[in-house]
Amino acid sequence: MKYNLLTGIALLFIAMGCQPKVSWVNKELSTAIYREAGSKELTAVDPEKVGFPGGRGPDHLVAYTPAFGEQTGTNEWGSEAIIRNGIVVSVGGNNSAIPADGFVISGNESASLWISQNLNVGMEIRLEGNTLQYATTENTFIVQARQTYEKVLQRFETGKMTDGQAIKDFEELVQADFDALENAREQQHIDMALMYGKQLLDRSRKLYYSSFEPRENEFRGVWVRLADKTPEELKATIKRMADAGINAILPETIYNGYAIYPSAHPLLPQLPQFKGWDPMQIMVEECAKYGMQVIPWCEMFFIGGAQSPLVKQKPEWVGKFRHGEIFAVLEPGFHYFCPSRPEVADFLLTTIDTMLQRYPIPEVQLDYIRYSLSEPWDKGFCYCDYCRKNVKKKLNFDIMAISPDDKAEWEQWNNYRANNVTRFVEQVNELLQGKHRHVGLSVDVVPHPVKSLELKFQDWGTWVKKDQVDAVYIMSYAFDNMTVSNDAESLKEIVAGTDVSQIVGLGPYMGFKPETLLEQIEISREKGADGVCLFSFNALSDEQIEALKYGPFRSL
Repeated sequence: MKYNLLTGIALLFIAMGCQPKVSWVNKELSTAIYREAGSKELTAVDPEKVGFPGGRGPDHLVAYTPAFGEQTGTNEWGSEAIIRNGIVVSVGGNNSAIPADGFVISGNESASLWISQNLNVGMEIRLEGNTLQYATTENTFIVQARQTYEKVLQRFETGKMTDGQAIKDFEELVQADFDALENAREQQHIDMALMYGKQLLDRSRKLYYSSFEPRENEFRGVWVRLADKTPEELKATIKRMADAGINAILPETIYNGYAIYPSAHPLLPQLPQFKGWDPMQIMVEECAKYGMQVIPWCEMFFIGGAQSPLVKQKPEWVGKFRHGEIFAVLEPGFHYFCPSRPEVADFLLTTIDTMLQRYPIPEVQLDYIRYSLSEPWDKGFCYCDYCRKNVKKKLNFDIMAISPDDKAEWEQWNNYRANNVTRFVEQVNELLQGKHRHVGLSVDVVPHPVKSLELKFQDWGTWVKKDQVDAVYIMSYAFDNMTVSNDAESLKEIVAGTDVSQIVGLGPYMGFKPETLLEQIEISREKGADGVCLFSFNALSDEQIEALKYGPFRSL
């Protein structure tokens, strides 16, 4: 049953010993005096239900009307806005119910980002053929504020928010904003009406952010590719992270054939932009001041593009794809070292060992601890001469002569690839247990272990069962909250009964709204995660950082 906003407010304020002031919530909105309009061409209206779920293909922006059916039928890889009686009533989710008195705007990939960045609750919107006409008015801010406040009351009623005084203080301030907005409209003062409308919405958002309360002993990490040009810039970035409530920084440390720190390995030069100083040392020292962890994020078998120093220096180590080239088609331009070569493992282990001897860090994180994407099979990896000879010797068949139709051989070939990755994880674990017992081992993985194994030979479920890793970070990057919920639940089930930490990686880089980020953090908590890691700090908007600071990442 839909929450009754008016009743909720009345009961809340009676319980708090004061008379409810609700006119800003239920007063009929006056005619708008400001209108900022735009238009957008659609890919289709009521697309044919072929090719893709709901007929929504890559980068498609489509409209679904009641003529299409009851649901849009779309998958989780996108976002939707629901329109009723010419007003946007919700943004987010997929496979939405199509209202009888409206329609649904649905987007995939870039079109999903367009929806997130351009459509807001309370906007006026209509269809004109294949063109979407939309407009923001001062009433848009009021409608958004009302809906946001309704969510706050729901959270207060269910016990998720405990600060009733904050709600009372908000009500008094926002009523004054609303009255001032109405007065400005009467006087036809557009700038003043907009100012008070935006202020009203800003107050409601901050109240909503604050309803997501902080949690003790929670991991709050961010991945980051350093862009700082000087030690001073890096120190300022670290302070900005600390001010946002972040307690762990995961800098991209080994990637594209380089390291961010000097003298990593004879084959691994320092990134040119860091010549003359050591970002890793700066991070270790500065993060200690703020009580933050530094966890180096290290890319293993992926070594960059054609210009990577590793590709140039060790071409014989570079793996080959089924189509005969050393670059990926499914991951365009990517080059990988062959995971089956002992020399590759030795190089990576030596690099990790040297780094851990030099810097006092609590955990090392392995990324691209997998094969390149290998589905469809005819573009798979790795078919280098070393693999062909090794498999021929061990399994007595030629990997270039088999296909999935050869079920027994194909299963052995898949197991061979998965075992190569697992063996390397075991080797890293042995290195840590033997020489760096204070250092934990974490891995970045595809959320679904079955897909991870089938597509990339990343058998992380086995790593957990064999106690080879200390933490698993799933990369659950999605607009859709249900996707995050399902991924986090799967992680919970796999690590059950172990001491492995559960970290849910979230994707604010996709451009979703700050409210979505907080909701996904809460979902991760409810599923038992030990914390979250955000990809990436470089992509966090000011609005998302503000939501974290006022909400779940604020100080206790």
